Amino acid sequence: MDSYGYRPGKSAPDALERTRKRCWNRAWVLDLDIKAFFDTIDHTLLMRAVRKHTSEKWLLLYIQRWLTAPVVMPDGEEAGRTIGTPQGA
Repeated sequence: MDSYGYRPGKSAPDALERTRKRCWNRAWVLDLDIKAFFDTIDHTLLMRAVRKHTSEKWLLLYIQRWLTAPVVMPDGEEAGRTIGTPQGA
């Protein structure tokens, strides 16, 4: 997977060339704008998708806890999380 959006030294023609090579010379490209996607992802939908790939209870519990872990603000206050994923995750 490559990212060509706003990358120094990479352009749309470079992305198309890479896509052609990877897709057996088909001239198409998929462009996605995922602005704020990870800030707004629905926990229920994400967990449903994860359950399609594993039934390991410990893993499901770990992911659920990770998603709902509170955010600790600079002043020490904790804020609950009901949507989105932790920063950098």
